[in-house]
Amino acid sequence: SMLISFIILRAMGVTLNMVVLFSLILALGMLVDNAIVIVENIFRFRVQGKGRFEAAKEATHQVSAAVIASTLTTLAAFGPLLFWPGIMGEFMKYLPITVMVTLASSLFVAMIFNPVLCANLMSVPEGAGKRQRPGDRLIAFGMRSYEPTIRWALRHRALTLAGMFLLLILSTVVFGMFNAGVELFPDTDPTFAYAGIEAPSGTRIEVTNAYAKEIEEEVSRVPDLKAYVADVGRAGGQQLVSAGGSGNHAVVSLEYIKKEERGMSSRKSLQDLRKRLGSFTGAELTIDKQEEGPPTGKPVTIEISGDDFPTLGDLAEQVRDEIRDIPGLVDLQDDYDRGRPEIRIRPSLEKAARYGLRTIDLATTIRTSVRGEDVSEYRVGEDEYDIVVRLDEPERKSVEDIEDLTVFYEGSHIPVTAFADVDFHTGLGAIQRIDSKRVVTVTADAASGYNSTALLNAVRERLADFPLPAGYHIEYTGENEEQEKASAFLSDAFAIAIMLILLILITQFTSLLVPFVIIGSVVLSLIGVFAGLLMTNTAFGIIMTGTGVIALPGIVVNNAIVLLDYTIKLRDGGMEKREAIIEAGKTRFRPVVLTAMTTVLGLIPLTTGFSIDFARLFRGDLAHVFIIGGESSQWWGPMGVAVIWGLAVATFLTLVVVPVMYSSIDPIIRALRAILDGIASPFRSRRTSGRAEA
Repeated sequence: SMLISFIILRAMGVTLNMVVLFSLILALGMLVDNAIVIVENIFRFRVQGKGRFEAAKEATHQVSAAVIASTLTTLAAFGPLLFWPGIMGEFMKYLPITVMVTLASSLFVAMIFNPVLCANLMSVPEGAGKRQRPGDRLIAFGMRSYEPTIRWALRHRALTLAGMFLLLILSTVVFGMFNAGVELFPDTDPTFAYAGIEAPSGTRIEVTNAYAKEIEEEVSRVPDLKAYVADVGRAGGQQLVSAGGSGNHAVVSLEYIKKEERGMSSRKSLQDLRKRLGSFTGAELTIDKQEEGPPTGKPVTIEISGDDFPTLGDLAEQVRDEIRDIPGLVDLQDDYDRGRPEIRIRPSLEKAARYGLRTIDLATTIRTSVRGEDVSEYRVGEDEYDIVVRLDEPERKSVEDIEDLTVFYEGSHIPVTAFADVDFHTGLGAIQRIDSKRVVTVTADAASGYNSTALLNAVRERLADFPLPAGYHIEYTGENEEQEKASAFLSDAFAIAIMLILLILITQFTSLLVPFVIIGSVVLSLIGVFAGLLMTNTAFGIIMTGTGVIALPGIVVNNAIVLLDYTIKLRDGGMEKREAIIEAGKTRFRPVVLTAMTTVLGLIPLTTGFSIDFARLFRGDLAHVFIIGGESSQWWGPMGVAVIWGLAVATFLTLVVVPVMYSSIDPIIRALRAILDGIASPFRSRRTSGRAEA
């Protein structure tokens, strides 16, 4: 299955990036589900005495419809994620693509290759139906507990169903009260971080370099660093060192050693660095980590829009003062540059007209003198060099040099001071616009240990009554905007996935009620999701946990389809309903448990960060061979927690609650018919009496 998947992904141009690798791990536990169901059924037929080819053919045919339907439901769950819009969709689209390709490949292998391999290679040990191996003993132990449980649940259907739905309500309420918060992406320990320096506009690069050296001295004391480097003249940002910047910018980049080798959390060390540099003055300092995933902006991003830019600057300063003391708010700043120094040369139009000069003549002269003018090119072989004409450096270093300039016009050199004033001023460094509106943006980060969503809610509450002049507005964008977009899309994707799964189930069972029984188990599996997040103190990640919740229905319904499909086949063969349910549960107990275990075990290493360092193993360093808490687990852990705990609860639901819900269909139908007959009986009586009179 993996080989076929790699061939298809390569043909699609998909590379092994971070998302694809996780998707392969997620699919690894699920792709064996189809093979388990088919091979286990073939083995069961062989134990019953069927021949090699007869068992392979009949056993595969018996479960083929259920296996195909269960795979299609999983594909339907991941399918809507293909249409995720925006930058987030570009980042996450590899998850559904990889999982869908891998599961489709596994279905092909399970339906074609596995029966052929079983027919030619499977051997049944003597006494396979009697002598128990260790795995059989484990299944037998579970079976001894399962059969009394399912019989008790079928005798107390109302109590079982009421208890499960009460547990769902209780888990929802408890999760709402004690959850670890909501976040867009998990807050991970960074490998890369930076300290960005922004001095006032116009600051000489030598001064900025002095600031960078001061920061370097403190950075050198940060523990667990692999390297650090200062870059003066460039600005720090999402990718550590951005392409932009000027003499007033600098950034000190930090790289940590591997997570398992660190003595303390890198988030904690950055927090300590921020405290030590709290008294730093002379420039604006930002200490942040490299963000994983697509760029989303700061957790707190406040856009203030209006017409007058100085007014926007004043409002930004008032907003900063208003929220400055909120606990957990760090790196509070805005992008309003108030003090960019500039030399203004203002010509007198009346005086210039006397000399026959235009403003463009003055502008061209100054531009050529100071910045230069490209007049030609100098070629050496295939290399070309621009020839730039401008004043020699000693003649263009001061305001006096500009005042000494002359404008050449009709054979005369006219001094600039004869018709223009030259003086110093300060102006705006830049005017930012979004959708043609002038905007000043206030941003802040969340300190280590603080939930970004809760912090933004505190800022919203603090600014709820903030007075704004007429025509000025405040909007919360950045990470919050992406979070709202992601929540809206994932809600729609979940609804579409459920509808697609229902459509497949209705086609498979030619019934309306049986599919709703299976979907009921999906809803109840949220008990496991909430319990897992609470037990592990994991925040509900909009992207990671949300994607896991959407994937869960496709995984959960697989076992329910196989179980109910066999139950219906037994009933069609003449078996009484209750006994058919129990017999189907006992027969499908092994594949249901195995498919759930493979998916859970496949996700445990990535969820917990458990791994083996084979390099150390080969070197004989046995003390540090096993690693727990890898860097990937912080990123993908919330999705793994949702799927593992949700699937664990769903397995119990599949084996116990789904049969109980299925057994309740006929009584519900009879009760509905009785109600409808009671409503319709007076009308039938009138029609009967009317016919008698006629």
